[in-house]
Amino acid sequence: MQYLKLDHMIHYIHQLDNFKYPGHLFKLHQGGHHERLGTYNRLAYLNNAYIELLDVYKPDVLLKMIKTDEGRVSFPSKIVQDNYSQGIKTLAFRTQDIHQLKKDLETRNIEVIGPIDMHRENVKGDKTSWKLLYIADPDYRVKPPFFIQWSEAEEVRNAKLEPLQQKEFTIRTINIHSTEREHTVKKWEYWFDMEKISETKTYTALKLKNDDVVYHIYDGEHSGYKSVTLRDDKTSSSYTLIIRGASYQFEAD
Repeated sequence: MQYLKLDHMIHYIHQLDNFKYPGHLFKLHQGGHHERLGTYNRLAYLNNAYIELLDVYKPDVLLKMIKTDEGRVSFPSKIVQDNYSQGIKTLAFRTQDIHQLKKDLETRNIEVIGPIDMHRENVKGDKTSWKLLYIADPDYRVKPPFFIQWSEAEEVRNAKLEPLQQKEFTIRTINIHSTEREHTVKKWEYWFDMEKISETKTYTALKLKNDDVVYHIYDGEHSGYKSVTLRDDKTSSSYTLIIRGASYQFEAD
């Protein structure tokens, strides 16, 4: 399978307009509104990916949307499925050729929905556009990451984002719980062509072939994305922050 890389993780925050990270740890930048989904976001750009903070401003639109084939697998659908509990809901993997990726997945008999054209518009009227592709396999224990291709070339987009990035923070590990770890591991290996890099009695470590972020899939009573581990180049000791249903664990360089 072609080049894939972590693009961003999605953290649902209730009443996002009033939210700030403790001590303004991550700077939040204006995102925009997803009109067809009834959601809006704020964005924290880090060294190797970004965090999308997401909230719902039109619940009726979202509830209507998730009744469709596209909506049931869409990135905010997990918010409703989790009864609006806060926390990390899913991840996005970046691709540079989403149409070829669709062909690659369908060759493996993996059902997909998309590509879907998306955009958001900020308060100044500036639009950002991209395409999404979702895995539609209903037999998953953890909501699978979805795929994204931005309309701009990667080098152009990277140049625009560089001034916004807090390069002292690098996502190292994303920690996931599954009620059926072996099942989830096999799916992720097959869906995303991941490599198994280590395994213990309690978790399996997976990695995309062209990315350094590691995914630890643990045995758990409840399935879902539980925490993220980041390197902080400006700290001398590790620390942890529990933020709106998610654990952010920081390691010293």
